[in-house]
Amino acid sequence: MTVPVPPDRPEPETAAAAPVESEARPASEAEATARPEAAPEAKAVPAPSSAPVPAPSSAPVFEDAPAPAKNPWAAPDPNAVPPAAPPPMPGPVPGPFPAPGQYPNGMYWPQYPVPTPEPRNGVGITALVLGIVGVVLCLPLFLFWLSWLPALLAVCFGGVGLSLVRKRLATNRAMALTGTVLGVVGLLASLSTGVLLIADLSSDMREHSRTVKQQERDDSERRRLADERAKKAAAEQAAREADEKARRLSFGGSYTYPDGLKVTMAAPTPASPPSRSSGVTFPPDTTFILVQVTVVNTGSAELSLYGSGSLIVKDSRGSLARPVFSGDQFKMLPQTLGPGQEATALEEFALSNASADPFTLQFTHGTRMERKEVIWAGSAPR
Repeated sequence: MTVPVPPDRPEPETAAAAPVESEARPASEAEATARPEAAPEAKAVPAPSSAPVPAPSSAPVFEDAPAPAKNPWAAPDPNAVPPAAPPPMPGPVPGPFPAPGQYPNGMYWPQYPVPTPEPRNGVGITALVLGIVGVVLCLPLFLFWLSWLPALLAVCFGGVGLSLVRKRLATNRAMALTGTVLGVVGLLASLSTGVLLIADLSSDMREHSRTVKQQERDDSERRRLADERAKKAAAEQAAREADEKARRLSFGGSYTYPDGLKVTMAAPTPASPPSRSSGVTFPPDTTFILVQVTVVNTGSAELSLYGSGSLIVKDSRGSLARPVFSGDQFKMLPQTLGPGQEATALEEFALSNASADPFTLQFTHGTRMERKEVIWAGSAPR
């Protein structure tokens, strides 16, 4: 420790002390050089004392004499304080060049700054653009089938962009994240729209199936009704034909109407020509016949014979035969006929010999649309 010299003291002695110190140093260095195998001994540091430091006096102060060199072969002082450890050296900077001390043969090159790679932001921008396209295509529902592809690509590119950001190879994390979110939204929208459309189509298909089945049932019912009507009409036609055939009889045959009136025509008999006193003359080739029709009410209600009393006779040519009204040879039917009652109609007709065979007799009964005629046909008696 060096104490400053007061200004009132001369400095020759201080200057003289300096060479002493410089002379002492070579001796210790010579010893250290002469004995290199000895370990350097730590310099002892005196322990601090708690006694008060006396105030400086006006007495002259001289520098301490240099400490004698320590014996390197002496035992270490157990009370000596070890010297402080030197500060750590800075570590090598990471880079393409090895750290100092790692070069072979003690060679060393100075370190240069490592070039920073350009940020790869194109993937994140692509993800953002594809995400926007996917969401926009979801707005019109009929384009949902086009939106899933850009949305899926946006999710893929967004994931790659976020991976590059984590590796410090890209700087647009917000774009990559936004593209990923938009891609997920586009996928969800496309999926939900597809599900809704499929559900709607399924509902329409079920409704169409129900409509088709209902139409088939209606067509089947219409066909069944048409078949029933056709069968009924055929049956009615067959019944009419059978009834028509039943109402075409020969002389002596009978027919019963639906209301219970039974009509029978007896075989015609020859009749005598009328007397000259009647004032009616007929050609000499005329045949006179007498027809008889008997009706019986077989029902339980009274029947009306209004309009049924007249008999119509036609020759083979279809011409009406001329009636002959003479005495007891004419008799008409009553207007009504009670249950179980019977009545007979008699009438005489004149036929030409040329058209007398065969002739027909027509009897009509019924009201309105239910009027039916019964026709008997045969040869005139001679």
